[in-house]
Amino acid sequence: MISVICSNHNSDKWIANYCKYINSQHLHTFELVFVDANSSDNSLQYVRDFSFRKGIEVTIIPLQDRVAIYEAWNIGIKAAKYDYVMNFNTDDKLFRSSLLVLSSYLPLHPHVDVFYSNCFVSDDADHSNLINFHNWNNANDITELLKGCCVGPFPLLKKQTVIDVGMFNPAYWISGDYEMWCRMKSKGSVFLKLEESLGVYYRNPEGVSTRPDLDRHVEHVRQDNLIREMYT
Repeated sequence: MISVICSNHNSDKWIANYCKYINSQHLHTFELVFVDANSSDNSLQYVRDFSFRKGIEVTIIPLQDRVAIYEAWNIGIKAAKYDYVMNFNTDDKLFRSSLLVLSSYLPLHPHVDVFYSNCFVSDDADHSNLINFHNWNNANDITELLKGCCVGPFPLLKKQTVIDVGMFNPAYWISGDYEMWCRMKSKGSVFLKLEESLGVYYRNPEGVSTRPDLDRHVEHVRQDNLIREMYT
């Protein structure tokens, strides 16, 4: 019932670990939708050549243009075969039990639109050095949600709900996920925070929302404030 969405662009330094994390999932059957935004390195070919184990259905979508991450997510979500979708970035880590744990929640909570969990934080690409632990706020409380993006790096979303609310808005090219959670909440979507931690978030110094340059930080703050104004 789960499709994992991957937006990829030039992820040579992480793609081997990423495929390993996918291949080692304890959930036997799921889908990987790999959307490549016109990579110029070997990451797309690596995925094409990788021997994914039986039970993992792989859909590869090579794009001819360098699209933004939220555009790639929308493409992947539309192509997904299953009822629930998860964005899992190439530089993060999912624990082996993560998809299996999530799948156990689905029949017990069919009314939930977004499942999310706490996560560890690492400052190295191999996720071996853990520097923090994110204990996210309650996203069902709009007051808490408006304090900041609190759904984490690999939430599981009900596909039809994402489609019904209008998909991710690429205009918010840094804060598009935050805008989506606020929009979903404004339309009555239900969030559930799991007790289990599902993985490790890599604080990538080259990430869309984590680059240290001042202009990027100013734009991030601007987008977040616009979103708060819209949904307050």
